[in-house]
Amino acid sequence: MSPLVALVVDWAVTALWPLIGAYGMRHYSGSLFATAGLVVGLIAMSPWLRAKGRWRRVLDRDVAPSLAMMGLCSGAATCIYISALAHTTPANAAIVAQVEVLYSAALTAWLLGERPSLKLGLAALLVMSGTALVMLHDLSSPRWKGDLMILCTPWMYQVSHIFAKRLPKDLDDVTLSGGRVFYGILTMAPVCAWALYHGARWSWTPVALGFLVLQGLLMSSLNFVLWYRAIRNMDLSKATTFMLSYPALTLVFSWMLGRDAIQGVQVIGLACSFAGAVWTAQLTREVREHAAVHPVTVA
Repeated sequence: MSPLVALVVDWAVTALWPLIGAYGMRHYSGSLFATAGLVVGLIAMSPWLRAKGRWRRVLDRDVAPSLAMMGLCSGAATCIYISALAHTTPANAAIVAQVEVLYSAALTAWLLGERPSLKLGLAALLVMSGTALVMLHDLSSPRWKGDLMILCTPWMYQVSHIFAKRLPKDLDDVTLSGGRVFYGILTMAPVCAWALYHGARWSWTPVALGFLVLQGLLMSSLNFVLWYRAIRNMDLSKATTFMLSYPALTLVFSWMLGRDAIQGVQVIGLACSFAGAVWTAQLTREVREHAAVHPVTVA
């Protein structure tokens, strides 16, 4: 599969994630649904992890700490994100999650010692205006709680990305995905134990288990493999910019499945957030390219 095809398929899979999570929250507590999905994903990837010494590589001392931090951060963020879907709609979740690009820009500026430019400030304002529009519209309903939870997750994914960059270049997409899932399970297991002790919801019905398996196969295995295959063989900024459009597909899917009635405020909020996110991604890429050509030197 070519990197472009992998990216397009991953785009569609990612758009389904909020919907799968919303259906799963009807039957499970967030931490159990997210972590059990990781277990399903690990089982699905096991045949490939056993090949070419990938399991041994996952456990090597030079990669284990970074993979563990990736698993912890992404696992915690996923638990919060999925739990939030009990309070808000899939479409809102996808739109509000666009603020991740702001965390990325802030981390880039901080790590490279760059001051945010006026253009970056305006782009950030666009993203925040779209998000704020959706959240303010939900203040009169219980949705705002879920929106706020979604707003708190992107920085965890960004920290996960930082640790991913520390990994050796020889790791393939299956090893990266399997390692992230494996350590995610280990780090989230205590949370699941605590949740079960305090009466977390779990269902053995065929419908509930079907959504659990779907979450594991799509989001905890296929999604990771496709994403790493795409970004390791094409320009990261272009792949990221393309993926920023997935909330539009989530909105369409949600409407087709009867989960959301498309509202004007959602369309306007999505348009503002997407425009600002694409602009922010472009400016962030320019900052990184400038830093690569003119590295900062310390006197």
